[in-house]
Amino acid sequence: MTNNIGDAQAELDSVEAELEMVELQISELLEKQTKLSSRKNKLLQILEGACSSAQPSGSSKPPKPSFSKQDLQHYEESDFSWSKEVQAKLCNVFQLSKFRPLQRAAINLSMSGKDLFLVMPTGRGKSLCYQLPALCSKGFTLVIAPLVSLMEDQLMYLKSINVPAVTLNASSTKEDSKQVLAGMTDKNSPFKLLYVTPEKIAKSKLLMSKLEKAYNMNLLARIAVDEVHCCSQWGHDFRPDYKLLGILKRQFPKVSLVGLTATATSNVLKDCQKILCVQEPITLTAPFNRPNLYYEVRFKHNEDCTHQIAELIRERYKNQSGIVYVFSQKDAEVVATDLQKRNILAQPYHANMEPSDKSLWHQQWSSKKIQVVVATVAFGMGIDKADVRFVIHHTISKSIENYYQESGRAGRDDGSADCIVFFGFADIFRISTMVVMENTGQQKLQNMVAYCQNVDRCRRAMMAIHFDEVWNDDECNQMCDVCRHGNDYITMDITKHARDVVAIVEMASSMDEKLTPLKVCDAWMGKGPAKHRKTLKVTSLSRVEVESVIIHLLLHGYFSEDFSFTPYTTHFYLKLGRKAALLKNDNHSITMKMRRVMSHATDETQEEVETALIDVSNMDVQRHNKTKIHKNHQNMEKRLAQNHIESLASEASAYVNPTSVFEVDVEVNLVEEQNCASEEEKGLKNSPEQQSSSPKRGQKQPLTQNCAANADQAKGDLVSAPSELSIISAAAVEELHHLHSYYSKQLRRINYISHEHLQSSQPGVLTCMREPFKSLRFPLRTTIARGARNLWTRVSMRRKLIQ
Repeated sequence: MTNNIGDAQAELDSVEAELEMVELQISELLEKQTKLSSRKNKLLQILEGACSSAQPSGSSKPPKPSFSKQDLQHYEESDFSWSKEVQAKLCNVFQLSKFRPLQRAAINLSMSGKDLFLVMPTGRGKSLCYQLPALCSKGFTLVIAPLVSLMEDQLMYLKSINVPAVTLNASSTKEDSKQVLAGMTDKNSPFKLLYVTPEKIAKSKLLMSKLEKAYNMNLLARIAVDEVHCCSQWGHDFRPDYKLLGILKRQFPKVSLVGLTATATSNVLKDCQKILCVQEPITLTAPFNRPNLYYEVRFKHNEDCTHQIAELIRERYKNQSGIVYVFSQKDAEVVATDLQKRNILAQPYHANMEPSDKSLWHQQWSSKKIQVVVATVAFGMGIDKADVRFVIHHTISKSIENYYQESGRAGRDDGSADCIVFFGFADIFRISTMVVMENTGQQKLQNMVAYCQNVDRCRRAMMAIHFDEVWNDDECNQMCDVCRHGNDYITMDITKHARDVVAIVEMASSMDEKLTPLKVCDAWMGKGPAKHRKTLKVTSLSRVEVESVIIHLLLHGYFSEDFSFTPYTTHFYLKLGRKAALLKNDNHSITMKMRRVMSHATDETQEEVETALIDVSNMDVQRHNKTKIHKNHQNMEKRLAQNHIESLASEASAYVNPTSVFEVDVEVNLVEEQNCASEEEKGLKNSPEQQSSSPKRGQKQPLTQNCAANADQAKGDLVSAPSELSIISAAAVEELHHLHSYYSKQLRRINYISHEHLQSSQPGVLTCMREPFKSLRFPLRTTIARGARNLWTRVSMRRKLIQ
């Protein structure tokens, strides 16, 4: 029996080892399949292009009819019967002298009764393409818009230029609704544009009956579906009621339909065509680029970046209008309140507000009575305020399409404007749990995260991929942070770090435990449960670098999402991805592009470090009843302090610039017993030996000791070549950026409290050490903590000398 058990165990181990090898081979083959498939698609595109250009004229298959460049040129002309009226209305009513690209063609197509899909960037004048034809046509134009804020914005503008327009939505009163429904069948057409929500079309049989009467009387001129991408479940703002709009084209087939959007891809448009029952629409697509917008990604210092946003608004956008987009309704209220406390005129806007409040804040923002609207996505599509100078995202959007749409609110007057998104590690997983039910939600979110994580590609190039456009980086003109700052990155080999963090998740899985991304970070940095610390390999990376590595592994399939549902919330956990097994192969490597510190930032930080060291060395806590102890004790204390400051200076210089030499003023302040004899104190004060043994204030002493050795040790764990900057040094510089505040504040407290307790009657060193450490906090694994421990050694030795 024992032999059988042993044989079975040996065979089981062999099978498990073989299975592990098979999984590794499968992962390698899957990765190879992905690369080959990508290459195949590129080659097919090249061949298709060559075949289409070399197609013989006698081909058996007739070419599919399409809207050619010659057709577009024809509709760009102004020799139609309605052209003079259109031009007159453009100048007299809309106060515009000329059309923007594709506007004239879209208007002529609509006036010709053609079905049309118009894809045009936000702020390029899509609304004019149905508003102007409405004024030049008999009857009225039905406009379906997804948001009340959009309709209110359009109505305010149309009212200001004396264009008759009305709306039907949930906030309309019974009298208003009655007047509008009666006007739909009035031959005198009291209004030219009727705005409704898709929910109104789906649920109001009375509205549909009035539309049918208007259609029979030839009063329904055209149907305009604004934000048409909402029809498709593959679109970034899918609305279920939009799927029911196909009834309009089925019931009113002779009425032309215009679908307008800023962000629809070719797949989304095909889906919209089926949903809206449009047979052969003509699609006009304008270039996605908005050359006047500057795109930038900033990293959050902490989860609450409101102070960063407030400082940015005060310094850069004083008295200029803007929008701050947030993740949730609660965030809108909180952020707006925080901005108000910082003397910024801001108000929240979200779906659960009272309609009267939403209209009030919208009008006040449009008239510049308030500077900032802090809004969810409920405030956005179609907002037509021309002078928005900034759009700031407190939290990342759930897709690049959403971000492009929301950031497009800026700069509609063609003036320069900024689109800034604040990127935080925890935000990724908050949004991920929100889009978990969407078919393509996770993939779109990962694309947005890749946009933020990107350090080497033009921001517009990242957007162009999603809109099926080809982009030349030179056309950016340094209007994004990546192009403006140049090659501010280095390529790192993170294979070793990847193996370490994957091992953490693997170990947790073997113990039937689930780890959130934040817990994985903590465990990797040595902050996890005590039972795990002995078995885990703690990283030397900073928190920012740890988060970047985990994001990179998640985006590239080494980790994957694992959702857990409770009655109240959804949790996001990390589990091993399909490519995790590749890390067991010694030949497999992972590289990652990381931002490095620019030269001017290094220079500034070096100055701050020098200032910090000077402040540390010159700390002089004024004390009452100051006394002196014996010369030997003083010399010993002076040597300890001198060595301590030299070691700190050499560590800091190794991080910032190994060859730098700092000159530091050194003054040693001693703490003595209060009951020393007054004669002895006077004698020591007058002693020439005493005066000569203390360094003079202002005397400079170069700290060059150990600089050469520290220069050799300053290489970080992630440096890929000796000539490249270490990513560890970047973290060190960031850490030393706060060195001044730590030394000037925390160490002053240590000196003060240690003096206070040494002077007290309570015996023992324990009292001196216990009380200050109750409230002091130091960064993990930093020179600051080591410096603090050295200082406490000095305090304890001081105590012994006094006793």
